[in-house]
Amino acid sequence: AYGLGGIGRDMSYTLVATFFITYVQFSGLGLSVAQFSVISMILIISRVWDAINDPIMGAIIENTKSRWGKFKPWILLGSLLTAIVIVLMFNVRPLGNDGWNFVIFFGVIYLLWEVSYTINDISYWSMLPALTSDTKKRNSITTLAVVFAGVGAFVANAIVTFLTVGNAVKGYAYISIVIAVFLVACQSLTVFGVKQPKIEVEPEENVTLKKMFNVI
Repeated sequence: AYGLGGIGRDMSYTLVATFFITYVQFSGLGLSVAQFSVISMILIISRVWDAINDPIMGAIIENTKSRWGKFKPWILLGSLLTAIVIVLMFNVRPLGNDGWNFVIFFGVIYLLWEVSYTINDISYWSMLPALTSDTKKRNSITTLAVVFAGVGAFVANAIVTFLTVGNAVKGYAYISIVIAVFLVACQSLTVFGVKQPKIEVEPEENVTLKKMFNVI
């Protein structure tokens, strides 16, 4: 259940990380060189934001206390938000006379993608050490998760290759919806199918944001 959750995750990641710029470039939006330059700057800034976003999310998860544990609520929330963002990314096309409307939309939607995917990504991989204290078992689970993640990336590449021939805009619109559904379904399997064992650990100090940044 944990490993299969990675299929939908990496389908969604591959769609955005590999094909969103291709979609923007060849979907008839008619953007100028200046507008593409701004989009490139947005991508660079998002990498910097990602470095800040990850430890913040890690600290939030570490300090979460709920009846479902610290990981599952964020895994589910992150997958739902990411699915919504993906559908908006490939189905909303705000156009103005000069294309700057889309550049603004790109900046906002890409930031939302970074935040929503980080919520899911950090909580999903943080859950792994909590599944077992046995090193060999943990390595087996990790290997399985990585294999299924590779399957997700391969499937996403294949779907895009076959379904964007001809009307690419319509193809990406349909693909985004299908992958969004797969993402939520696979992550739901992890949330509702994985039973976390109670592992005895020594009490630890709460990890604050300040401590997190000091470590970095």
